[in-house]
Amino acid sequence: MTIDNREYSRFSLRSQVRLTDAEGRVREVYTKDLSHGGLFLIIKEELLPALDSQVEVLAMDIEDPLPQRAVVVRTEPGRGIAVRFL
Repeated sequence: MTIDNREYSRFSLRSQVRLTDAEGRVREVYTKDLSHGGLFLIIKEELLPALDSQVEVLAMDIEDPLPQRAVVVRTEPGRGIAVRFL
């Protein structure tokens, strides 16, 4: 693990993602950063997906993207969520 307790290095990346939460709500959000293990998604609104809930992310910036399942590992109200790929 790295010095800040992360298994993978993070890289800044601003990319559009379609997020579907466990309740079926779909929204288009942006990434703040990315690692081999997950993403931080910028979500300014109050209603964040619940901690430990499963979500689906779909990269909107690439042709023929595949949905990726993930779990919410951290929520930061007013900022967004961190997800770990499953």
